[in-house]
Amino acid sequence: MSVSKDACRNIQFSGDALMLRSMLVASMLAMAPVAARAEGAFSCGGADVTFSFNKRTEGEEHVEAVLTVSRDSRATVLRYDGNIDFIGGVCLRNGRNRPTVLFQAYCGGSGCRDLDNWGIIDPGDLRVQLVPNDWNRMAAQKILGQPLPAIDKMISIRDEARKLGLDW
Repeated sequence: MSVSKDACRNIQFSGDALMLRSMLVASMLAMAPVAARAEGAFSCGGADVTFSFNKRTEGEEHVEAVLTVSRDSRATVLRYDGNIDFIGGVCLRNGRNRPTVLFQAYCGGSGCRDLDNWGIIDPGDLRVQLVPNDWNRMAAQKILGQPLPAIDKMISIRDEARKLGLDW
């Protein structure tokens, strides 16, 4: 079976068209809004964001949650030693269209303020703009310049404790 030069050009064109279509779909997906979902690690505005967990044995055994936002050789590290039951964050664009690390760290009891306890970090200069506390929802919205999203799938400190061999 022989294949003509025209058929080869058509195959090449089809391959180019397929590649162009794939690039277009990838571009559209990259511009689509990202679901607000906590993960163990993600990128934001050129910075790497990680949530890690350490077993602590000083006094009563517990888990230390560590949020690290790093860029080049610099890092901002926030440690939560006890006192929280959930932590998580997302990368989103703020009201000025700049990438922003938005996170929450809160306890899970009936007296806990899970609508508050927001933190904000600028991934460009690694500056902490807001630390979580029990009354900062309005401040977080003001800094972010838009309503706060719900962060789906927060990381459970209890689950992380079990992974580290702690029986809670």
